Amino acid sequence: MWKGTGSSVLRRRVGWLPAPCRVASVQAETEKGAGTTAGGERTVEEIGLGFAELLALLALHGGPSTEGTAELLGLLDYADIPEVLSAGASALVARGFADVGGSGELLVEGPVAGIATALGDAERRMNLTLESPAFSDRIVLLEAPGVAVLMRPRAYGTWWALPQRADLPPAEATLQLVAGHLGEQPRGRVLVERHGVGQGYALSVRRADDGGWLLGVKIPDSAEIPEDPGDDVVLLTALRAVRND
Repeated sequence: MWKGTGSSVLRRRVGWLPAPCRVASVQAETEKGAGTTAGGERTVEEIGLGFAELLALLALHGGPSTEGTAELLGLLDYADIPEVLSAGASALVARGFADVGGSGELLVEGPVAGIATALGDAERRMNLTLESPAFSDRIVLLEAPGVAVLMRPRAYGTWWALPQRADLPPAEATLQLVAGHLGEQPRGRVLVERHGVGQGYALSVRRADDGGWLLGVKIPDSAEIPEDPGDDVVLLTALRAVRND
């Protein structure tokens, strides 16, 4: 479920947004944006955002993680281009993800405000590389106070965003992501790294023939990954170490 961080008025990075988007007001509401099934059960909706929209949200919210998140998502080279930020703000308004206040400020609330908070205030950024013999994919986990978002890349620099599982602690939720990929791709591998802390070192996880795990550490500029067997307990301990829990 989507979670927000309350209401606030943010005046950071005013110069990033062209007029009339001068002041950012973020009003986040818990669980807003979830749909319902035919039986009345609440479901989580993914939100697709283009790279200009993400940059507009980063500029709108600001926060200590803004530059690191932009780097991780491959957006940093475009962060100071006014036309890109203007296009992103315009797209957010056109798609109903943002409104314009009486003074010309850009207003976002609900799930999109939660995403903006995760982008700008993430205290932990995890990068998961999902490998298989046929393809490679990524998952980015952003964890900020009160909100945790999972992001997956799409085509043309866009990303899917959805809330991380709230029924599991973060390390256990990461284990489920790893197990899910290797369950579908038993010959694959998952590399888990904490962005900005791991310095290129990543935990390597593969599925062992006996159903357990083969764990190793990928060292930058090295093709060799020595591996040791482990069970779920060993994998969870390794994930917690990578996360610095």
